[in-house]
Amino acid sequence: MKSQFDETRLHGAWLHAHEEDEPGRMVFRATTHQLPPARGRSGYEFGPDGHVTRIGSGPTDRTTTAQGKWTLDPGGRISIQTPGQQDEILEILAHDGDRLVIKT
Repeated sequence: MKSQFDETRLHGAWLHAHEEDEPGRMVFRATTHQLPPARGRSGYEFGPDGHVTRIGSGPTDRTTTAQGKWTLDPGGRISIQTPGQQDEILEILAHDGDRLVIKT
């Protein structure tokens, strides 16, 4: 079954725009979007080959990364597997241009 979401639109890096979050919704912006300065932003970089980089903030506010794999199911759920970390499921609520909204 084909996904209702175009997987190719997810390719690239997405950073958490916490300023835009709403109850039950977490907003990510493409790195091409101008975001205000913040102390560490988490995010993901989705590669077309199924490779993902988890982006986080370490104890000294320096960026940390972890490598893994990702898939998109027909219902719009992104599954992320990173060795040594708990698997993650991101449910897409909206994806328009440079804005990706995930259910929390």
